[in-house]
Amino acid sequence: MLKRWILMLSLIVLAGCASESTEAPEPEQAPIEESTEETPTEDTPGDTPTSEADDSLTFGASDSVVEQLDVPWSMVRTDEGWLISERGGTIAVIDADGNLDRQPVVLEEDVLEIGEGGLLGLALTTDFATSRQLYAYHTYGTPGDVRNRVVELTWDGERFEETAVVLDEIPGAQFHNGGRLLLDDDALWVTTGDALVPDLAQDETSIAGKVLRVPLSGAGEPTDWIYSSGHRNPQGLTKVGDTLYASEHGASGHDEVNILEQGNNYGWPLIEADQEQDGLETPWFEVGETSWAPSGIAADDRYVYMATLRGNRLVAIDRETKEVTPLVEDKGRIRDVWLGDGELYFITNNTDGRGNPSNEDDQLYRLTLE
Repeated sequence: MLKRWILMLSLIVLAGCASESTEAPEPEQAPIEESTEETPTEDTPGDTPTSEADDSLTFGASDSVVEQLDVPWSMVRTDEGWLISERGGTIAVIDADGNLDRQPVVLEEDVLEIGEGGLLGLALTTDFATSRQLYAYHTYGTPGDVRNRVVELTWDGERFEETAVVLDEIPGAQFHNGGRLLLDDDALWVTTGDALVPDLAQDETSIAGKVLRVPLSGAGEPTDWIYSSGHRNPQGLTKVGDTLYASEHGASGHDEVNILEQGNNYGWPLIEADQEQDGLETPWFEVGETSWAPSGIAADDRYVYMATLRGNRLVAIDRETKEVTPLVEDKGRIRDVWLGDGELYFITNNTDGRGNPSNEDDQLYRLTLE
Protein backbone atom coordinates (compact mmCIF):
# COMPACT_ATOMS: atom_id res chain seq x y z
CA MET A 1 0.00 0.00 0.00
CA LEU A 2 2.82 2.37 0.92
CA LYS A 3 4.57 1.76 -2.43
CA ARG A 4 1.34 2.40 -4.33
CA TRP A 5 0.79 5.68 -2.43
CA ILE A 6 4.35 6.82 -3.19
CA LEU A 7 3.89 5.97 -6.90
CA MET A 8 0.64 7.93 -7.11
CA LEU A 9 2.22 10.95 -5.39
CA SER A 10 5.17 10.89 -7.82
CA LEU A 11 2.85 10.85 -10.84
CA ILE A 12 0.92 13.87 -9.50
CA VAL A 13 4.15 15.86 -8.98
CA LEU A 14 5.45 15.00 -12.45
CA ALA A 15 2.17 16.01 -14.07
CA GLY A 16 2.31 19.38 -12.30
CA CYS A 17 5.89 20.01 -13.46
CA ALA A 18 5.04 19.10 -17.05
CA SER A 19 2.12 21.53 -17.02
CA GLU A 20 4.37 24.43 -15.86
CA SER A 21 7.13 23.66 -18.38
CA THR A 22 4.87 24.04 -21.41
CA GLU A 23 4.78 27.83 -20.97
CA ALA A 24 7.21 29.53 -23.38
CA PRO A 25 9.90 31.69 -21.73
CA GLU A 26 9.41 35.42 -21.94
CA PRO A 27 11.70 37.47 -24.21
CA GLU A 28 14.73 39.18 -22.72
CA GLN A 29 13.67 42.38 -21.03
CA ALA A 30 14.72 44.95 -18.46
CA PRO A 31 13.41 44.48 -14.91
CA ILE A 32 9.90 45.84 -14.46
CA GLU A 33 11.11 48.39 -11.91
CA GLU A 34 13.54 49.76 -14.50
CA SER A 35 11.23 50.08 -17.48
CA THR A 36 7.65 49.66 -18.57
CA GLU A 37 7.81 49.78 -22.35
CA GLU A 38 9.78 46.58 -22.72
CA THR A 39 7.25 44.39 -20.89
CA PRO A 40 5.80 42.18 -23.66
CA THR A 41 2.25 41.87 -22.35
CA GLU A 42 -0.61 43.62 -24.11
CA ASP A 43 -1.95 45.70 -21.24
CA THR A 44 -5.11 47.71 -21.23
CA PRO A 45 -4.81 51.46 -20.61
CA GLY A 46 -4.42 52.83 -17.10
CA ASP A 47 -6.67 54.47 -14.58
CA THR A 48 -7.16 57.90 -16.12
CA PRO A 49 -10.85 58.32 -17.04
CA THR A 50 -11.67 58.53 -20.72
CA SER A 51 -14.46 60.49 -22.32
CA GLU A 52 -16.69 59.79 -25.22
CA ALA A 53 -15.72 61.75 -28.32
CA ASP A 54 -17.26 65.19 -27.82
CA ASP A 55 -18.99 67.33 -30.43
CA SER A 56 -15.82 69.23 -31.25
CA LEU A 57 -13.74 66.15 -32.08
CA THR A 58 -15.06 63.83 -34.76
CA PHE A 59 -13.00 61.45 -36.83
CA GLY A 60 -13.35 58.73 -39.39
CA ALA A 61 -11.76 55.31 -39.82
CA SER A 62 -8.00 55.12 -40.24
CA ASP A 63 -6.68 53.92 -43.59
CA SER A 64 -3.29 52.45 -44.40
CA VAL A 65 -0.91 54.55 -46.50
CA VAL A 66 2.14 52.24 -46.49
CA GLU A 67 2.78 48.68 -45.34
CA GLN A 68 5.89 46.63 -44.54
CA LEU A 69 7.80 49.19 -42.50
CA ASP A 70 10.67 47.69 -40.49
CA VAL A 71 10.50 48.74 -36.80
CA PRO A 72 9.73 52.41 -37.57
CA TRP A 73 10.43 55.05 -34.94
CA SER A 74 10.12 58.66 -36.15
CA MET A 75 8.27 60.29 -39.05
CA VAL A 76 8.72 63.63 -40.80
CA ARG A 77 6.67 65.12 -43.64
CA THR A 78 8.35 66.46 -46.78
CA ASP A 79 6.93 68.17 -49.87
CA GLU A 80 7.22 64.83 -51.69
CA GLY A 81 5.88 62.51 -48.97
CA TRP A 82 7.45 61.03 -45.84
CA LEU A 83 10.76 60.05 -44.29
CA ILE A 84 10.47 57.41 -41.56
CA SER A 85 13.42 56.20 -39.51
CA GLU A 86 13.72 52.44 -39.00
CA ARG A 87 15.52 51.28 -35.89
CA GLY A 88 17.93 48.98 -37.74
CA GLY A 89 19.55 51.96 -39.48
CA THR A 90 17.56 52.71 -42.64
CA ILE A 91 15.12 55.44 -43.63
CA ALA A 92 11.91 54.59 -45.45
CA VAL A 93 11.33 57.14 -48.21
CA ILE A 94 7.64 57.31 -49.14
CA ASP A 95 6.39 59.36 -52.08
CA ALA A 96 3.00 61.03 -52.56
CA ASP A 97 1.62 57.88 -54.19
CA GLY A 98 2.57 55.69 -51.22
CA ASN A 99 5.55 53.99 -52.88
CA LEU A 100 8.21 52.83 -50.40
CA ASP A 101 11.96 53.00 -51.06
CA ARG A 102 14.13 51.86 -48.14
CA GLN A 103 17.46 53.73 -48.26
CA PRO A 104 20.73 53.34 -46.32
CA VAL A 105 22.12 55.80 -43.80
CA VAL A 106 25.91 56.20 -44.01
CA LEU A 107 27.42 57.22 -40.68
CA GLU A 108 30.86 57.65 -39.13
CA GLU A 109 29.66 55.50 -36.22
CA ASP A 110 27.49 52.49 -37.10
CA VAL A 111 23.97 52.27 -35.74
CA LEU A 112 23.81 49.93 -32.75
CA GLU A 113 20.38 48.29 -32.68
CA ILE A 114 20.05 47.07 -29.10
CA GLY A 115 16.93 46.90 -26.95
CA GLU A 116 15.23 50.25 -27.48
CA GLY A 117 18.29 51.72 -29.18
CA GLY A 118 18.94 52.20 -32.89
CA LEU A 119 18.11 54.87 -35.44
CA LEU A 120 15.52 56.94 -33.59
CA GLY A 121 14.43 60.60 -33.95
CA LEU A 122 14.40 62.68 -37.14
CA ALA A 123 13.90 66.41 -37.68
CA LEU A 124 14.03 68.31 -40.98
CA THR A 125 16.03 71.50 -41.38
CA THR A 126 13.93 74.57 -42.22
CA ASP A 127 15.43 74.67 -45.73
CA PHE A 128 15.19 70.92 -46.36
CA ALA A 129 13.46 71.44 -49.73
CA THR A 130 16.68 72.92 -51.13
CA SER A 131 19.44 71.75 -48.76
CA ARG A 132 18.17 68.15 -48.37
CA GLN A 133 19.54 68.21 -44.84
CA LEU A 134 17.99 66.77 -41.71
CA TYR A 135 18.96 65.74 -38.18
CA ALA A 136 18.97 62.21 -36.77
CA TYR A 137 19.44 60.67 -33.33
CA HIS A 138 21.02 57.23 -33.17
CA THR A 139 22.58 54.71 -30.78
CA TYR A 140 26.18 53.59 -31.32
CA GLY A 141 29.09 51.90 -29.55
CA THR A 142 29.09 48.32 -28.29
CA PRO A 143 26.70 46.31 -26.10
CA GLY A 144 29.07 46.97 -23.19
CA ASP A 145 29.47 50.68 -23.95
CA VAL A 146 26.23 52.10 -25.38
CA ARG A 147 26.03 55.77 -26.38
CA ASN A 148 23.87 58.06 -28.50
CA ARG A 149 24.60 60.92 -30.85
CA VAL A 150 22.82 63.55 -32.95
CA VAL A 151 24.08 64.12 -36.47
CA GLU A 152 23.27 66.13 -39.57
CA LEU A 153 22.46 64.06 -42.64
CA THR A 154 22.40 65.08 -46.29
CA TRP A 155 20.17 63.19 -48.71
CA ASP A 156 21.15 62.74 -52.37
CA GLY A 157 17.96 60.90 -53.32
CA GLU A 158 19.53 57.46 -52.97
CA ARG A 159 21.10 57.48 -49.52
CA PHE A 160 21.52 59.62 -46.41
CA GLU A 161 25.08 60.53 -45.42
CA GLU A 162 26.43 62.08 -42.24
CA THR A 163 27.81 65.58 -42.91
CA ALA A 164 28.21 66.97 -39.38
CA VAL A 165 28.06 65.94 -35.72
CA VAL A 166 25.72 68.01 -33.58
CA LEU A 167 26.20 66.15 -30.29
CA ASP A 168 27.74 62.84 -29.28
CA GLU A 169 28.71 60.90 -26.16
CA ILE A 170 25.11 60.96 -24.89
CA PRO A 171 24.90 58.22 -22.23
CA GLY A 172 22.99 55.18 -23.49
CA ALA A 173 21.97 51.67 -22.50
CA GLN A 174 19.92 48.75 -23.78
CA PHE A 175 16.87 50.75 -22.63
CA HIS A 176 16.07 54.38 -21.79
CA ASN A 177 17.79 56.21 -24.66
CA GLY A 178 15.18 58.95 -25.18
CA GLY A 179 15.71 59.96 -28.80
CA ARG A 180 13.05 62.46 -29.86
CA LEU A 181 14.09 65.55 -31.88
CA LEU A 182 12.20 68.78 -32.52
CA LEU A 183 13.48 71.73 -34.55
CA ASP A 184 12.20 75.11 -33.46
CA ASP A 185 13.50 78.51 -34.62
CA ASP A 186 17.29 78.49 -34.18
CA ALA A 187 17.56 75.48 -31.88
CA LEU A 188 17.19 71.71 -31.92
CA TRP A 189 15.40 70.11 -28.99
CA VAL A 190 16.74 66.70 -27.93
CA THR A 191 15.32 64.26 -25.36
CA THR A 192 17.71 61.93 -23.55
CA GLY A 193 16.94 58.98 -21.27
CA ASP A 194 18.53 58.13 -17.94
CA ALA A 195 20.43 55.21 -19.55
CA LEU A 196 19.17 52.88 -16.78
CA VAL A 197 21.07 54.95 -14.18
CA PRO A 198 18.27 56.96 -12.51
CA ASP A 199 20.61 59.24 -10.57
CA LEU A 200 21.95 60.68 -13.85
CA ALA A 201 18.62 62.46 -14.32
CA GLN A 202 19.48 64.60 -11.26
CA ASP A 203 23.19 64.97 -12.10
CA GLU A 204 23.84 68.49 -13.40
CA THR A 205 27.14 67.36 -14.91
CA SER A 206 25.42 64.73 -17.11
CA ILE A 207 23.17 65.26 -20.14
CA ALA A 208 21.33 61.98 -19.46
CA GLY A 209 17.71 62.20 -18.31
CA LYS A 210 17.34 65.69 -19.72
CA VAL A 211 15.66 67.74 -22.41
CA LEU A 212 18.29 69.76 -24.26
CA ARG A 213 17.93 72.92 -26.31
CA VAL A 214 20.90 72.79 -28.67
CA PRO A 215 21.65 76.06 -30.51
CA LEU A 216 22.25 75.50 -34.20
CA SER A 217 25.27 77.75 -33.87
CA GLY A 218 26.82 75.10 -31.62
CA ALA A 219 27.82 77.71 -29.05
CA GLY A 220 28.51 76.48 -25.54
CA GLU A 221 29.06 73.10 -23.93
CA PRO A 222 26.50 70.24 -23.79
CA THR A 223 25.69 70.91 -20.12
CA ASP A 224 24.93 74.54 -21.08
CA TRP A 225 22.13 73.18 -23.29
CA ILE A 226 20.18 71.50 -20.47
CA TYR A 227 16.69 72.98 -20.61
CA SER A 228 15.01 70.69 -18.05
CA SER A 229 16.10 67.77 -15.89
CA GLY A 230 14.65 64.90 -13.88
CA HIS A 231 13.43 62.86 -16.86
CA ARG A 232 13.36 59.06 -17.04
CA ASN A 233 12.77 58.16 -20.69
CA PRO A 234 11.12 60.99 -22.66
CA GLN A 235 10.08 59.84 -26.15
CA GLY A 236 7.60 62.51 -27.19
CA LEU A 237 8.09 66.23 -27.75
CA THR A 238 5.86 68.85 -29.35
CA LYS A 239 5.35 72.58 -29.20
CA VAL A 240 2.14 74.56 -29.74
CA GLY A 241 2.45 78.31 -29.40
CA ASP A 242 4.86 78.89 -26.53
CA THR A 243 3.93 75.66 -24.75
CA LEU A 244 6.32 72.71 -24.93
CA TYR A 245 4.95 69.25 -24.06
CA ALA A 246 7.01 66.11 -23.41
CA SER A 247 5.79 62.55 -22.78
CA GLU A 248 7.83 60.02 -20.84
CA HIS A 249 7.66 56.52 -19.41
CA GLY A 250 7.13 55.94 -15.71
CA ALA A 251 8.86 53.23 -13.70
CA SER A 252 5.76 51.10 -13.16
CA GLY A 253 2.73 52.87 -14.55
CA HIS A 254 2.42 56.61 -13.93
CA ASP A 255 3.65 57.62 -17.39
CA GLU A 256 3.69 61.39 -17.70
CA VAL A 257 3.07 64.32 -19.97
CA ASN A 258 4.89 67.41 -18.74
CA ILE A 259 4.73 71.05 -19.76
CA LEU A 260 8.40 72.00 -19.90
CA GLU A 261 9.82 75.27 -18.66
CA GLN A 262 13.47 76.24 -18.65
CA GLY A 263 15.34 75.28 -15.51
CA ASN A 264 12.59 73.09 -14.09
CA ASN A 265 13.29 69.71 -12.53
CA TYR A 266 10.61 67.08 -13.24
CA GLY A 267 11.51 64.85 -10.36
CA TRP A 268 12.80 61.48 -11.54
CA PRO A 269 13.84 59.45 -9.57
CA LEU A 270 12.98 61.49 -6.47
CA ILE A 271 9.24 61.78 -7.16
CA GLU A 272 6.75 60.65 -9.78
CA ALA A 273 3.02 60.90 -10.47
CA ASP A 274 1.29 63.16 -7.90
CA GLN A 275 4.12 63.05 -5.36
CA GLU A 276 5.44 66.43 -4.29
CA GLN A 277 8.76 67.81 -3.13
CA ASP A 278 10.09 71.35 -2.95
CA GLY A 279 11.83 72.38 -6.15
CA LEU A 280 10.39 69.50 -8.20
CA GLU A 281 7.52 69.58 -10.71
CA THR A 282 4.51 67.26 -10.76
CA PRO A 283 3.27 66.22 -14.23
CA TRP A 284 0.58 68.05 -16.17
CA PHE A 285 -0.96 64.62 -16.90
CA GLU A 286 -0.25 61.06 -15.74
CA VAL A 287 -1.88 57.80 -16.73
CA GLY A 288 -2.36 56.03 -13.39
CA GLU A 289 -1.23 52.64 -12.14
CA THR A 290 -1.08 50.79 -15.48
CA SER A 291 1.46 51.91 -18.06
CA TRP A 292 0.50 53.18 -21.51
CA ALA A 293 4.19 53.57 -22.56
CA PRO A 294 3.71 56.87 -24.41
CA SER A 295 5.91 57.78 -27.34
CA GLY A 296 5.41 60.44 -30.03
CA ILE A 297 3.03 63.35 -29.44
CA ALA A 298 1.54 66.23 -31.43
CA ALA A 299 -0.71 69.11 -30.37
CA ASP A 300 -3.09 71.79 -31.62
CA ASP A 301 -5.04 74.53 -29.87
CA ARG A 302 -7.41 72.03 -28.21
CA TYR A 303 -5.72 68.63 -27.84
CA VAL A 304 -2.49 66.80 -27.21
CA TYR A 305 -2.43 63.69 -29.43
CA MET A 306 -0.36 60.84 -27.99
CA ALA A 307 0.84 57.53 -29.40
CA THR A 308 0.99 54.68 -26.88
CA LEU A 309 2.84 51.36 -27.07
CA ARG A 310 1.58 49.19 -24.21
CA GLY A 311 -1.69 51.11 -24.35
CA ASN A 312 -2.12 50.17 -28.03
CA ARG A 313 -3.97 53.42 -28.62
CA LEU A 314 -3.79 56.83 -30.21
CA VAL A 315 -5.52 59.24 -27.85
CA ALA A 316 -6.48 62.91 -27.70
CA ILE A 317 -6.02 64.64 -24.33
CA ASP A 318 -8.08 67.81 -23.89
CA ARG A 319 -5.62 70.58 -22.99
CA GLU A 320 -8.15 72.25 -20.70
CA THR A 321 -10.03 69.40 -19.00
CA LYS A 322 -7.43 66.60 -19.49
CA GLU A 323 -10.20 64.25 -20.54
CA VAL A 324 -8.99 61.48 -22.84
CA THR A 325 -10.70 60.54 -26.10
CA PRO A 326 -9.49 57.30 -27.75
CA LEU A 327 -9.06 57.76 -31.51
CA VAL A 328 -7.49 54.44 -32.54
CA GLU A 329 -7.53 51.20 -30.52
CA ASP A 330 -7.22 48.36 -33.04
CA LYS A 331 -3.79 48.73 -34.69
CA GLY A 332 -1.53 47.50 -31.90
CA ARG A 333 1.52 49.41 -30.67
CA ILE A 334 1.71 53.01 -31.91
CA ARG A 335 5.10 54.76 -31.94
CA ASP A 336 4.71 58.23 -33.47
CA VAL A 337 2.06 60.68 -34.63
CA TRP A 338 2.06 63.69 -36.97
CA LEU A 339 -0.63 66.36 -37.26
CA GLY A 340 -1.40 68.67 -40.19
CA ASP A 341 -4.18 69.92 -42.47
CA GLY A 342 -6.93 68.31 -40.39
CA GLU A 343 -5.34 64.87 -40.55
CA LEU A 344 -3.41 62.70 -38.14
CA TYR A 345 -0.82 60.28 -39.44
CA PHE A 346 0.64 57.60 -37.19
CA ILE A 347 3.00 54.63 -37.42
CA THR A 348 2.62 51.29 -35.69
CA ASN A 349 5.48 49.49 -33.96
CA ASN A 350 4.31 45.87 -33.89
CA THR A 351 7.56 44.50 -35.38
CA ASP A 352 9.76 45.69 -32.51
CA GLY A 353 9.70 42.29 -30.78
CA ARG A 354 6.97 43.15 -28.28
CA GLY A 355 3.90 43.33 -30.51
CA ASN A 356 1.85 40.87 -32.55
CA PRO A 357 2.58 41.88 -36.15
CA SER A 358 0.44 40.94 -39.11
CA ASN A 359 1.84 40.26 -42.57
CA GLU A 360 1.27 43.94 -43.46
CA ASP A 361 3.00 45.46 -40.41
CA ASP A 362 4.38 47.85 -39.64
CA GLN A 363 2.25 50.54 -41.29
CA LEU A 364 1.77 54.25 -41.78
CA TYR A 365 -1.89 55.21 -41.28
CA ARG A 366 -3.97 58.31 -41.95
CA LEU A 367 -6.88 59.45 -39.75
CA THR A 368 -9.09 62.38 -40.81
CA LEU A 369 -10.28 64.80 -38.13
CA GLU A 370 -13.21 67.17 -38.40
